[in-house]
Amino acid sequence: MEAVLRDQLEYLIQLQDIDNQLLELRQERGNLPETVERLRAEIEETTHLLDMRREEQLNAGKERRRIENEVELAKVSLKRYQEQLFKVTTNREYDAISSEIESAKSLIQNGEARIIELLGREEELAAQISTLESHLDKIKVDYEVRDAELQEKIAETSDMENGLHARREKIVGQLAKPVYAHYERIHLAKEDGMGVAQVYMGACGGCFAAIPPQKLMEIASMEDFILCETCGRILVDADSMEKERQ
Repeated sequence: MEAVLRDQLEYLIQLQDIDNQLLELRQERGNLPETVERLRAEIEETTHLLDMRREEQLNAGKERRRIENEVELAKVSLKRYQEQLFKVTTNREYDAISSEIESAKSLIQNGEARIIELLGREEELAAQISTLESHLDKIKVDYEVRDAELQEKIAETSDMENGLHARREKIVGQLAKPVYAHYERIHLAKEDGMGVAQVYMGACGGCFAAIPPQKLMEIASMEDFILCETCGRILVDADSMEKERQ
């Protein structure tokens, strides 16, 4: 049992070492992955907004031209009605043509007001589109630069990273599932990625909480897995393990 436990602790130390190296590789990339993803999302969002503004501008232009045509037709009708007004012979005809004249005038007045409104909106949209296009060009350039930097860093470390992942997979296969599950839970929860902590001057090397003497003896004996009562990391005594190897 002790030999099996010692092997498990050895695997855990190797696993922690691999995870430390993987963390260093990620840290070398800094915040580039997050920056590239943020820029990509911003490009997508800006492109979508730009498409919406262009469509709105197109629809405003179509509506304006339609109303301009209607106003021109109404002006032609108004002129014709005004000429007919002097040729009527009955009050009924006079009232009917007067009603058509008022309708034409109302259409022209409302149409011209709407045309002015649409022209203003088109100008506003044109300014927004110009700003969005400039912003999109800028973030596209920024994205290309940052993504190139990220791809270069990935290319520099991909072989090492793939090798570490392959070694990690083999080691995980040697660990008892409950042991690995506990390690992985702590490893993912801690900012430094440490699921295993070595004893250092009578304290946990992860959180630096003091370890009672009796626990120190149990850790050194390697007869059971001992967890830090403060941070939950698996505790190992590297000196004792080195003596066992010898």
